[in-house]
Amino acid sequence: MSEQDKRQGSGLPSIEKGVGGAGRVQGLLSEDKAANSKETLLRLLQTLKPFRTAFVLAIILTLLGTLSQVIAPRLIGSIITSITGTIIKQAPIPWETIVTTVIILAALYLINFAASYGSSTMMVRLTQKIVAALRKDIDRKLNRVPLNYFDTSSAGDVSSLLSNDLDNVANTLQSGLTSSITAVVMMIGVFVMMLTIDPLLTLVAVIVVPISSWIVRTIVQRSKPVFRKNANTTGQLNGRIEEAFQGKDVVNSYHLHNSLAEDVRILNEDLYDSEWKSAYVSYMARPAGDLMLNIDYVLVSILGGWMVINGTFPLGDFQAFISYTKMFTSPFQQVLGIMNTIMGALASAERIYEFLDEPEIEEIGDEALNPGNVRGAIIFEQVDFAYVPEQPLFVRTCLDVAQGQQIAIVGETGAGKTTLVNLLMRFYEIQGGKILLDGIDTKDYRTKELRKAFAMVLQDTWLFEGTIKDNIAYGAHLEPGQTLEDVPWDKIERAAKITRADSFIKRLPEGYDTILNEGADNISQGQRQLLTIARAVIRQAPIIILDEATSSVDTRTELLIQHAMATLTSNRTSFIIAHRLSTIQDADRILVMEKGSIVESGSHEELLEKNGTYARLYQAGQA
Repeated sequence: MSEQDKRQGSGLPSIEKGVGGAGRVQGLLSEDKAANSKETLLRLLQTLKPFRTAFVLAIILTLLGTLSQVIAPRLIGSIITSITGTIIKQAPIPWETIVTTVIILAALYLINFAASYGSSTMMVRLTQKIVAALRKDIDRKLNRVPLNYFDTSSAGDVSSLLSNDLDNVANTLQSGLTSSITAVVMMIGVFVMMLTIDPLLTLVAVIVVPISSWIVRTIVQRSKPVFRKNANTTGQLNGRIEEAFQGKDVVNSYHLHNSLAEDVRILNEDLYDSEWKSAYVSYMARPAGDLMLNIDYVLVSILGGWMVINGTFPLGDFQAFISYTKMFTSPFQQVLGIMNTIMGALASAERIYEFLDEPEIEEIGDEALNPGNVRGAIIFEQVDFAYVPEQPLFVRTCLDVAQGQQIAIVGETGAGKTTLVNLLMRFYEIQGGKILLDGIDTKDYRTKELRKAFAMVLQDTWLFEGTIKDNIAYGAHLEPGQTLEDVPWDKIERAAKITRADSFIKRLPEGYDTILNEGADNISQGQRQLLTIARAVIRQAPIIILDEATSSVDTRTELLIQHAMATLTSNRTSFIIAHRLSTIQDADRILVMEKGSIVESGSHEELLEKNGTYARLYQAGQA
């Protein structure tokens, strides 16, 4: 089940199943609240600071448009009162007064249109600038947080920041903020106008609104288990289908079709049951609320009509009051929904700011590094490291690697092999001791500069969506302002030829311009491995790290790659992590690791003579 499905299952769904009723239920159902709404709101306002002029102007235009809309019914009522009054008194119609009022009305409607258009346009542009700024901040942060952040955070949570949370903030700023201001000003303005017309009718009109909202909220609160079940079942069904799709080979191999089909059938029936019940609640909420509002409208009409018949209430004021009654109930319900939406947006903003506040890689040094001047001598000097403080992995670990040496690292899973090379590149910070590169503490360099000295090939063959040519070019050193197009073609082709990738690339219909899809599933695992090695070759780094770099290729291809690796690592310091010991027999030195400690060190022959851990591992591999 995906992370998004889990999050959906933990709360309530966003219900958008009908006009009015479902939207109202959606606002009332929202349970996503910020832990510290006030602090998050203040920080979000700080984000608005560079755009404060445009923001204030948008708010002023919103207020202007809303006030012009509030005044209009009263003017229409005055026209009706003037006409009916002259008819009753059989006096001449005051055309001059009516025309003046109509002109004012036309001006108010024009102001309303211009102000609404201006504020909406401004808020859209302003919101997109803010979101763009936040997106840039998140992107910069992704490159600054240490690797252990990703060890403890799911990919779904991180991607959600750039999609769901940013969209939530954007939508709220873009429409919710101006809508809430419009609704509040509308409510206050309409309430004042109603009071000026008749206080008794105002009391009748207002008292029913909270009753209506209470009825809707009661229905929704009692129906929350249905919505929770609907969200959970949706997540389970999506998760099961996703698992079946991703594991289609296993499904076919073990003939799991019938079992999966039965699981999907049961979940589908459960989803049908919860779906129609949740839809029923969505559509019931609106009629239940509107029933009271319509009763309110009828009461106001009867009482107001009786007053008009008795001559105590002008017909124009009655018509204006009826209009205000309609105008008052709509923003009241809107405010309920918008406030919940704003709270949800603040929760999203809080998650974004929490990520932006995550500790970054500690940049102690500020030295630049020229890869061409790096010899590649490395020393671990009494290094201490632990992922968890109470569970140290490296304790006063020492290692001396001479320039140009090929170091192989072997050991059981969890021995600390990959951790050792990760410490070299400062993906993690050591807690004690020093790691020296050519006699200089690696902490004296900026992290970005230090990593120029390394080229790394991982067991996980990660390729980006794009052309094969671009995926190889990603490894090249780029100066500020340069792009992948600036990488010379001959370097790309040479890297592919060294790694024996050139032959399969040229057999593809589009050759080097072949587009790799997401995950590069349109080429084989072994071909993906060749491309990642070519990406390391083009980097021409003085230190090479190979972490199970040939694990996904066949024996013949592995032999070809080993020859390519011999060329790549020639006169360069290299670290090779391997489980197949037959691939590292020619290494200058083999390190055997157990629980973060280097328990044996020597050449292949020397370690076999010791008849220790390495010998046992080698013999087990030969059995």
